[in-house]
Formats: sequence, structure tokens, C-alpha cells
Amino acid sequence: MKVVGINGSPRSKGNTHHLVEEVLKGAKEAGAAISMYDVNEMSFKGCQGCMACRSKGKCVLNDDLTAVLDEIAEADAIVLGTPVYMWQMAGQLKLVLDRFVAFLNPDFTSRLKPGKKAVIAVTQGAPDEKQFVPYFESVASVLKFGGLSACEILIAGGNMNEGDVIKNVTAITKAGELGKWVAS
Repeated sequence: MKVVGINGSPRSKGNTHHLVEEVLKGAKEAGAAISMYDVNEMSFKGCQGCMACRSKGKCVLNDDLTAVLDEIAEADAIVLGTPVYMWQMAGQLKLVLDRFVAFLNPDFTSRLKPGKKAVIAVTQGAPDEKQFVPYFESVASVLKFGGLSACEILIAGGNMNEGDVIKNVTAITKAGELGKWVAS
């Protein structure tokens, strides 16, 4: 069992990082091997729309994201972390997700092995955790279209200051539970 975490926040040790870490900690406690990437620290391009992945079977860009995409393809589960920026995911994570097009065959079926799970771990300053749910449900639908079998959404609200999410016992507990779920 392998679980890959992606911190899509520009803050490498901010609230989103901590929330993804807690999900991965739960997965590790359940026996999974884990890895985590802070994409803001990486050098990579967004999808170029070249569609070479359709015939090559994988993205042809060769940058820091190449090995991460390979690892995601082999993993049993992924954890995608993002803060809410302008009512959506941070741009850093959107660039990663755009490269997921390489996981699709020309007929739009998935190249990913069946049974892969995902957790979308979201931090936001707004205290109302239901405020942006429709957007993240849409993201979960895209992931399922791309071949993931199940996707859970964890939203931790009220995180205005660095480290606030660590004090959110409900979110941290749920993160650990979701980590165990992805590792099952």
C-alpha cells in the first residue's frame, strides 16, 4: 500500500501542509508507505495541451513533476491538499491536476489501476466549512472521471493564522481517520 501526498499550498509548512501530513500519518499508522511533495518548491510546467501523452502513454514533459506523476500512477491512494484561494484550489495544485490528463487514454478511459482512492484536504480562512463544498465536489467528480474509485473531501475552516489547523481537533481527528480509510 502506497499513499502519495501533494501539498498544493505556496506555504510549505502552513495549515494545508499540516492537514495533509495528518492524513498521511493516519495512512502510515494503518501500514501504508507514504511520501509527500510540496509542489510550490518544485520546478514544473502546466499541461501544454500537446496531447503527446495520448500516444506515448504518459506526459512527455520532463520536469520535477515527472517522477511525482509516475509515483501517483503506481500509488494506491493520493492526498491532494490545497488552501481555498478565490473560492477555488490554489493555482499550484491546479497545475498538477491539469497534468493528470496524461492518465487518460485517447477514448477518455483511465490508465490508472482500478481501486485508487483520494482525499481532497482543504484549509480555508472562512469558518463556514460548507461554503465551498460544491466546488470541491466538482473536483472530486473530475478525479472519479479520471479513474479514481472513491474520493473523500475534508474541509477545515477558520484557519486565519499559521498553525491554526493543528488546534482544530475535529479536522485533525477526521484527517487521521481518512488516512486509515485510504490505506484500507
